Amino acid sequence: KTVDKHDVVDTLRSAALAHKKWTANALALIEGVPLDKAQVPVNSTECEFGKWYYSDGQNLRDLPGFKEIEEMHDGLHKTYMEIFVLLFGEVENKTSFFGRLFGRSHKVANANREAAMKKYHILENRSDTIIKQLVQLERVVMAMGDEQLHRYVLTEQPAFHIH
Repeated sequence: KTVDKHDVVDTLRSAALAHKKWTANALALIEGVPLDKAQVPVNSTECEFGKWYYSDGQNLRDLPGFKEIEEMHDGLHKTYMEIFVLLFGEVENKTSFFGRLFGRSHKVANANREAAMKKYHILENRSDTIIKQLVQLERVVMAMGDEQLHRYVLTEQPAFHIH
C-alpha cells in the first residue's frame, strides 16, 4: 500500500489540533471552568495526542524529529500535573481527587491560582515547541518523494487518524 503524503500531513495537523485543545483545557481548568473527566487527561498516554502518538503515530516513528516529541510531551504532562496539584491538592487517591475536581465547586486560593498560571505559561511554551516540531515534520514529509516517504512511514498498521 502506498503512503499518501497529504494523508500523513493531515494526520500531523489533526494531532496538533488535538494537542492545542488539550492545552486550552488546561487554561480553562485554571480559570475555574468546569470540565468533564474526558477533557482532563492527567498522563501522557490518556490525552488524544498521546493516544495517537503511541498508536497510529508510531507509523511515523522513523521520521527525523518524531522521537524527540515524546520527551517534550512527557515534560508537558508533568507541568500539567503540577498545575492540578496547585488547584486541587495531591493526587494520592485518584477517586477523591476526581471527586474534588468534578464535585462541588472547589475554592482555590488566589496564590495557588497565580502559581498555576505561571506554570501554565511553561506549559504553553512546551506546547508551542511540540507544535513547531509537528510543523517541521510536515515540512520533512512534503519535501520527500513518494518512494522515500514510503521507506520512512511504516504501513503495517491501518489508518492515520485521530479518533
